[in-house]
Amino acid sequence: DLQTSGAEWRRRGGRDLRRAPSTWRSRSVPGTSAQRSRSAWSGTDAAVAMAIGSASSLPLIVPLLASLSAALALALVLARREQRSARLEAEEQRVAAERQAKLRDEERKGRIRAERQLREASQASASGVGGGAGGEGGEEAEIAKPGFVFHPIGHFASCYRNRCGTPRQGGIVPESLAVLQCDRDLNPKAALEGLSSYSHCWVLYIFHQNTNLQREGRTVAKRRQTKGRVPLWQGLCMKVAPPRCPDRDLRVGVLACRTPHRPNPVGLSLARIVRVDAAAGEVVLAGLDVVDGTPCLDLKPYLPSFECIPDASVPSWVQASFEEPLMKVEWTPEASAQLSALLRGGVGEQQQAPLPLRPFSSEAELRRAVEGTLALDIRSPLQRERHPNPGGSAHQSFFVGDLWFHELHVTYGLLPRVVDAAGGAPAAVRIDRVEPRPTAPPAAARAAAEPDGSAEEEGASVAEG
Repeated sequence: DLQTSGAEWRRRGGRDLRRAPSTWRSRSVPGTSAQRSRSAWSGTDAAVAMAIGSASSLPLIVPLLASLSAALALALVLARREQRSARLEAEEQRVAAERQAKLRDEERKGRIRAERQLREASQASASGVGGGAGGEGGEEAEIAKPGFVFHPIGHFASCYRNRCGTPRQGGIVPESLAVLQCDRDLNPKAALEGLSSYSHCWVLYIFHQNTNLQREGRTVAKRRQTKGRVPLWQGLCMKVAPPRCPDRDLRVGVLACRTPHRPNPVGLSLARIVRVDAAAGEVVLAGLDVVDGTPCLDLKPYLPSFECIPDASVPSWVQASFEEPLMKVEWTPEASAQLSALLRGGVGEQQQAPLPLRPFSSEAELRRAVEGTLALDIRSPLQRERHPNPGGSAHQSFFVGDLWFHELHVTYGLLPRVVDAAGGAPAAVRIDRVEPRPTAPPAAARAAAEPDGSAEEEGASVAEG
């Protein structure tokens, strides 16, 4: 008991506790060390001796020590509780993160699985497999072939309104223009960024007006009624007469020429980039051989360092078709005046809204595009056979045709001419009349105006091409 310890020590030792610190210092720290530490211990020893020896201060120390021990115990309990709460919170966060990662992984796997199933279903539906009665055992098993579904990135507004007159290759009429209007779902502002830095690009498109597509569909539908599986590409001739080939008896495979009637009606042309309007989603291309309304599949920049091959070889009939001389094109005064009046907004006494020039920038540019198209002799093989060139020189046309170009209906005639020593084409073109293009489709308007079957001639020429 601290209250009686001082009296007990005095009774047992016969000493005063206030003298104990000096005795302890001399015994515990002998020699010079005791002298060096005397000043450090003197204040503390005196305070302890006074606290222990004073009977009045002992009752104050007991509650103080009890309060300190209680405070320490409470602080220890609170510290342990905080540590436990922190551990529990960290464990809950870890479990939640693992749960979220597992959910994301399951969602990704489910999405991939759904996309794969959708792709397989699309390929199966695009393979063109038909069903029907099989052999003795009933229905014949269908063999699915892989296929792909492509969505056009946009459609062309071309100056060529009909198949007749459209050049057989890109770049033959460099003045012709076509505007690609991109689909809004493509996000054209982002997709077209940087395309204007190139001068030319490859254009992939669909021959959407091929006549063999309907014929193939009728053939497949007819065979499905009597047989099981129908092979692909029914109704398509695999050997054709090459377009614009001088030898009418030559036949080559569809993969050895540029005929539009192909197993997959996909066209590829090289065009010059005139301007790109990414905000409006428009691309103006020059020298493109596409019909108005053609679906576009893709645009790819042209890289001359890798794709230009000067020493490439072609068959002799291809070279002969490109060496065919161009015809001279002349405008009659009436036709020239009609074109200018239509672009100004009136013909004769009739006043009407002027025809739009866009995408052409001027009347001279539009004239050059019309002249470049008619200089190619756009007649079909059947029309050439029915209306041969009589030769010689005459002012009477041996063939009269029309061209649906831009917003114009151009009527022209072919005149024979004498080929001199300098060479040249054996015929010339004279533009006789220029009218605004009617709102009715060109084929329907021409079929109604020409009962002699010129529209059928065009269809036959495309089928042969």
